[in-house]
Amino acid sequence: MVRSLLAAFCSVIILVISGCGASAAPGPSVGVAFPHELSAPDQTGQRRTLNSVMGEKGVAIFFVRSADWCPFCQGQLVDANRHLAQFRALGLNVVSVSVDGVEEISTFAAAQNIDYTMLADPAGDINLRLGIRDEQYPVGSAQFGVPRPTLYVIDRMYTVRLLYMEPTYRTRPDLDAVLRDAAALRL
Repeated sequence: MVRSLLAAFCSVIILVISGCGASAAPGPSVGVAFPHELSAPDQTGQRRTLNSVMGEKGVAIFFVRSADWCPFCQGQLVDANRHLAQFRALGLNVVSVSVDGVEEISTFAAAQNIDYTMLADPAGDINLRLGIRDEQYPVGSAQFGVPRPTLYVIDRMYTVRLLYMEPTYRTRPDLDAVLRDAAALRL
């Protein structure tokens, strides 16, 4: 029973820092420099970079499929907004990256009163470069370029400190647990 619960936990959330014995997650791993500047327009159309969205101690970056058509992503984005004060209390800004255009994320941000930066990456270029593209969708499919649901916590030195990657688009990490893990880092 305990073994099956542990296996389920490790397969649902790959917290690379814990070394659950799971195979390495795709994309940048914990302890390495985050390899992308995140140069993309935000919900106002302003080009933002990793440096410009960095908080006092770092940033939590949510890679989601779409704020426009994915209900699981929409729920996670709203949940991140509900937890925004807690992230900021830890010195972390919150940013999301989706394959939506500026118009779609602007509409979602306004409708949901989102108070953090949302970045538009309609071609999924950032996901492709990071290696976090959901590979179940082949070239030519409407969903090509979407990421596996991924959350990175990156410190001011651009080092990946926490990583949560979900095996399916239907699951997301518990943000209370993410906040506990981030607080334990003492950034």
